[in-house]
Amino acid sequence: MRHLTKLLSFIPAGLLAVSLLATSASARDAKIVKKVGDGVATVTLPNGSKVPATENLTVPEGSTIQTELGAEIYVEATTGVVATIKANSKVKVEKPAASLDLDAVLDLQQGNVVSQIDPKQKAKYGVRTPKGVAAARGTVYVVTVNGNSYSVATFSGAVTVTPILPGGGTGTPVQVGTGTVSSNGTAPVTLANAPTTGANAVNITEIAQAAVTAVAVVAQQAQAAATAAGGQATAAQTAAVTAAADLLTSTMSTVVTTAASQTNGSTLIAAVAAQASAAAPAQAAAIVTAAVSASSSTNAVSVAQAVTQAAAQGVSQTAAATAAKSTTDSTAAATTGAAASASAVQDVAKAAAAALTTKVGATQAASAAQTVSQAASTGATAGVVAGSGATAGSAAATAAANAVGTSIAQSAAQGAAQGASTGANATQAAAIAQSAATGASQGSTNAGASNVSTSTVATSAATGASAGASTATNTVTVAPPTNVTTPTTPTTPTTPITPIDPSINVSPSR
Repeated sequence: MRHLTKLLSFIPAGLLAVSLLATSASARDAKIVKKVGDGVATVTLPNGSKVPATENLTVPEGSTIQTELGAEIYVEATTGVVATIKANSKVKVEKPAASLDLDAVLDLQQGNVVSQIDPKQKAKYGVRTPKGVAAARGTVYVVTVNGNSYSVATFSGAVTVTPILPGGGTGTPVQVGTGTVSSNGTAPVTLANAPTTGANAVNITEIAQAAVTAVAVVAQQAQAAATAAGGQATAAQTAAVTAAADLLTSTMSTVVTTAASQTNGSTLIAAVAAQASAAAPAQAAAIVTAAVSASSSTNAVSVAQAVTQAAAQGVSQTAAATAAKSTTDSTAAATTGAAASASAVQDVAKAAAAALTTKVGATQAASAAQTVSQAASTGATAGVVAGSGATAGSAAATAAANAVGTSIAQSAAQGAAQGASTGANATQAAAIAQSAATGASQGSTNAGASNVSTSTVATSAATGASAGASTATNTVTVAPPTNVTTPTTPTTPTTPITPIDPSINVSPSR
């Protein structure tokens, strides 16, 4: 049975104790390491028998994995490779042809597969389509098959697509570099310029969401394993965290670069951040940092605003939706969800404020804190209300927003003030606290809360600013600001940025 590699060292030991197949895995067998969602996923074995796709299941060469709506399967295809089989997909674990010089090949017959390859492992791996094989070493790429049409999009590294000719031979390889996509073997174009209609049409938002979400889930599990090990984390676990984090940063950076040349670029960034943060809440801060850091000086503020609001929405909506499974009371679900996501929302605001302040300069730190705190508070409040099950615009939605508005604003204000105050003196930190409190209070109000306690939020902002400005040798104490601007109630409350599929992103893995 193949040993799990660095990127897969996150799987709990208990899951490895029992194999669901009696036979041993051969050199090219795959292994299911994670299932996400409540949907149905099955494995058809070479002998024709069908078994449920479950974690720790060895998938022999010649088997077919099929996912239905609401199910994703993470597979160790070979050493150093994690392939995410998205919902409504069909993949066969095939024996690689000698001419391809590959260790493992997944035959994608329908749907989407996101492949993550640890560059240090130098794995020889590819994904077969109806008309070619996409192979790479050290990259993140998405292969989509719809009937006889296919596309290959690269988000990190480079991919070689080798066309398969009718007679069985191979055609001239096509190189698909970072930030480009090739449809049906055509010359690659940038993701921003990908066709949206016709035979070679590509849904950039869909594949970008798939790529970042898959990488974020792996990064979250790697971090969780290392954290659980505490001071006993192995070198492999530590390396897994680094490798996964690097892939997440490069993948999200490609999304931001793509968005920069699109008229709806912020919408793309928001959709990707919301989906990935919902699936991997512990990686939301890293997603935000990667996005803001990759932005240009001219669009840093708009990127920070979009990605912060979306990430905060993603983590809070997931938490509230999980709580809503145990109660029909939307206010109770919202309250539980807000409490469960408070730390993640604070981390998102802190990371975004720190990254944005670095981009715009310390003189703009107060403005950065206000932008970020408002975005985080807006997104988190809207997300909690949506996840609670309350109908948008209803009295229940208003009650849910009022129940969580202040607490969410506190988390956003404290995080943003701390992130923007690094290196600030007492006077600067006080100004940052005021701006953070103002922004966070307005953010919750934007999402439907009408009773935000600005004084309570101000206290949290002061706490964050004090922590951010203080150093090991100098403690800075910031008093709660008393001149926080009173929020203005919008005509229409903010609604979630983009729909999140709860069947994939909210349900616990199995």
